[in-house]
Amino acid sequence: MKNSKNELPIVRIKNAWLLRENASVLINELKGDGQPLRSDEYYSKITKKYAKAWAPYEYKIMNGITNILGLDFRQNIIDVHIAPWFMAFSEPMVVGVIFEPDDFIDVLTHEMLHRLLTDNTLIPHETKLKPEWQKLFGKNHTFNALVHIPVHAVHKAIFFDVLKEPARYDREISMLKKSNSVDYLAAWDYVEEQGYKQIIDQLKKSYKELAKNS
Repeated sequence: MKNSKNELPIVRIKNAWLLRENASVLINELKGDGQPLRSDEYYSKITKKYAKAWAPYEYKIMNGITNILGLDFRQNIIDVHIAPWFMAFSEPMVVGVIFEPDDFIDVLTHEMLHRLLTDNTLIPHETKLKPEWQKLFGKNHTFNALVHIPVHAVHKAIFFDVLKEPARYDREISMLKKSNSVDYLAAWDYVEEQGYKQIIDQLKKSYKELAKNS
């Protein structure tokens, strides 16, 4: 069990001006209302708000997800790039500017879980996890639902057992229902049916087996 901050990666939340100037600008031209993007100062302020919101939670969350899964991040530094016209994804780690600072905490936790599950020190980073997760959770899920079953299972443990803030879970489900996020909701339904602790146990056994065979 890890308890040292030195064993966790440094999380750097950055105003991704280069990404913004090379990608966000083009997306804005295609999808925007004809207005240019806001100033660098504007996006810098959002980035600072996100970093401030994350800081008190960082150790609990990062230590929690590594301990829950028994996995360590491969990287010792994880850069989180903040840029407009993006939602969020884990590789590279990019988060848009549409989230409230408190929501950002849960969004970043979600993406950190994707990163840890797919790129850790226990198994080779090129390991194909889809067949393994289909074996564990069934082949009747869409790909998007399948990859979110393990993420949601661990995230529920963070909500309830680590942070002890179940209201975050309630907010998550409410937001997904409002946006009609079918695959995400299907993954949550599976987690509720099977139980997040059982799924986590399956995952831990699975990673140990994958490590033996790699």
